[in-house]
Amino acid sequence: MNIFEVEIAKYERRLKRIASSPGSNMLASNRLLYEAHLEQNREQLRWWQEGKPFISQSAFGIETFVQAFGDFQMLNLIPIADRLGTRLAEAAFEKVRAMGLPEYACDRTTLFFPLAIMGGELPRPKLIVTRTGACNVMSNSHRALGQMMGVPVFTIEVPFQEPHQEHLGYVVAQLEQLIEWIEVNLPGAKYDEEKLAEMQQATKPYFDALHDIYELRKLVPCPDHPRDVFREPVHPGQFVNPGKMIEYYQSYRDELRERVRTGFVPVGEEKMRIVWGITGPYGSGIWDYLAGRGVSVPWWQYGGTARIFYKPTLGDVTEFGRKLSPLEEVARTMLYNSWGGDGERWIRDTVMVCRDFKADGFVQFEQTGCQPVLGLGRLVAQRLEKDLGIPSWQVEERQLLGHSERTEAEFVSGLGAFIDLCFNRKAARGA
Repeated sequence: MNIFEVEIAKYERRLKRIASSPGSNMLASNRLLYEAHLEQNREQLRWWQEGKPFISQSAFGIETFVQAFGDFQMLNLIPIADRLGTRLAEAAFEKVRAMGLPEYACDRTTLFFPLAIMGGELPRPKLIVTRTGACNVMSNSHRALGQMMGVPVFTIEVPFQEPHQEHLGYVVAQLEQLIEWIEVNLPGAKYDEEKLAEMQQATKPYFDALHDIYELRKLVPCPDHPRDVFREPVHPGQFVNPGKMIEYYQSYRDELRERVRTGFVPVGEEKMRIVWGITGPYGSGIWDYLAGRGVSVPWWQYGGTARIFYKPTLGDVTEFGRKLSPLEEVARTMLYNSWGGDGERWIRDTVMVCRDFKADGFVQFEQTGCQPVLGLGRLVAQRLEKDLGIPSWQVEERQLLGHSERTEAEFVSGLGAFIDLCFNRKAARGA
């Protein structure tokens, strides 16, 4: 089975399971999410079978932009790697080793290499678009993939310097070059700015819903389950049916509002709140463990959250003092990433969300090979202790690799000890 067929079977099983036995603390809107993924994988499989072109990208912010060139599918390799699960991930990693590629990079940025290069499991992209100013390991992996496969690559440079607003024109100029490059390198591609503007307007409710979810999660007690907080938002522009994904986020928000109205708390009695940072062990049972101890996780802090959840977005006129053009809106989305500046940007943003979400502790899941945060863990911990008086737990793990019952038990043991510490510190503060 290729990757799309594996995903189709998975989402068919999930939909069947929740139809017969919905969980008491599960969001009903999850059905819409699974339906959107099922529909997307079916459409991408059909597209591949018909020999139609794909564009691969590691540049958050250009999903809708790429769709303005005509009928082209997005091949988003990082989420494909995320969803492999430990068994398939470890098989893929053995192939990564056999290819002579480095083992020290984080697993989510390298596991797609054998899937993409060896054929049979994924379609071959016609073009690859990357960016700096976010996760540079992800960008470098896509550039390496293009070189190994002989696929043209375009990289957008997003400067690191503050203030980020000063770089709007610089990024727009590169997007204009990208338009010309795509039209030259992809037969049949023709940029349509009116279509881009229409799609941006159509996807604005997605950002509106996420901004609302951000505010709802601040409430005490938190109306969201840790499991659902630890789910990276997916841009509707990647989907053949963006309306389904927008409907999901609106329904998700409305369910949280209803939980607030009725007083339903997914962790039972909320006894403590922690913020989770960077990433975590995929497929783990730790979220139910935390919920069982009355611990809410109202926020997952990673590089892209600021622009998605709380920074000004489509249609805003306050950030630049004027209405932006469609191309400038694309650049705006790319300009700010918490991992796209100096170390102080990541530290500052992390302290801010821990304060906003009234965190009693911060978990720094420092994924092996995560270049954007290397060396910052102790500095983050010191700042949180100094400014907020809360402890941090620094733990280095893999996101997908090496998971077993033993490693899960060891991780839960360490997490449990940290939760005990947070409870003790909270009691000492009289909070």
